[in-house]
Amino acid sequence: MSFPQPVIIGSSPAIQKVNTITRKVAGVDLNVLITGESGVGKELVARSLHFFSPRKSAPFIKVNSAALPSELIESELFGHEKGAFTGADRAKAGKFELAGQGSIFLDEIGEIPIYMQAKLLQVLQDRFYYRIGGMKEVAVSARVIAATNQNLDQEMLDGNFRDDLFYRLSTISIHIPPLRERKDDLQELIEFFCTQMEKQHNLPRINLNSRLMDLFYEYHWPGNVRELENYLKRLSVLENYTEIAERIQANLDHKFPSEEQPPVEEDEDRIPEEVLQENLNSKVFPSLKEVRDQAVHRVEKVVIEKVLEETGWNRKRASQILQISYRALLYKMKDLDIAPPYK
Repeated sequence: MSFPQPVIIGSSPAIQKVNTITRKVAGVDLNVLITGESGVGKELVARSLHFFSPRKSAPFIKVNSAALPSELIESELFGHEKGAFTGADRAKAGKFELAGQGSIFLDEIGEIPIYMQAKLLQVLQDRFYYRIGGMKEVAVSARVIAATNQNLDQEMLDGNFRDDLFYRLSTISIHIPPLRERKDDLQELIEFFCTQMEKQHNLPRINLNSRLMDLFYEYHWPGNVRELENYLKRLSVLENYTEIAERIQANLDHKFPSEEQPPVEEDEDRIPEEVLQENLNSKVFPSLKEVRDQAVHRVEKVVIEKVLEETGWNRKRASQILQISYRALLYKMKDLDIAPPYK
């Protein structure tokens, strides 16, 4: 299946740097790791690497690592023979095999279980593998492009990601900056999406008023380019300009509260004093380490709860803001007895 030429939109220095690196390394047969927040366009860059490479006419196979159940991931990646396990009523080729001489895009690579990371590393080193239940070597010919929205440096420190696999994948690294850091590209992106919607979906052209444009430039775009595209689609179909403006304004007011409201830092600064006072009032004095641990736990609980409320209890997004792994956030929520206000 062929795809149209991918277009990386923007004239800002940050996105032009991404464009330059992408074109420069497209024809070099090395593994590439693409990093950036959700919605910045990591798959677009991956498709550009494939499109401008000598592999263009071969398959581009995408694997969403986060969507694969852990018990099926090996079969999905490497395939299996008939009878290899219960339910394997026929042989199946894996994604690496299907990619052939093309490119395999391992999206959300940070979500691959640690036990499977060892197998993936071996495949990348040896350039061959066996299907589950198979005895015949399957050669790896595809170029590997990986992407993640996680901080893999922290994941390695936490023991959730193998450092040897990281170095194998990141021969070339491309970081895509978030939209809030390249708002100079907003006008071009809006023009591109409006033209695309008009041509592909026969939707009416959007005319953004000055108030909405000002809000677009002021907004922090947590969902990045994908969020911008979704807003524009809703505007084109529903023409709900006032509703969108009010929604963005509400998000801005929530992110930057008025001066009358006590800032978060004041609450956090008082927490160690509260912990200290609690212990001073007791008959048995704890060690300094115990006091410090109590203070840290109290601060962590306040901050995590505030971030979860900010994100509507989206734990994936909260882990990105807190710069910890998704698994680490789940562990801390359990340890600190943090639960949503609903079931």
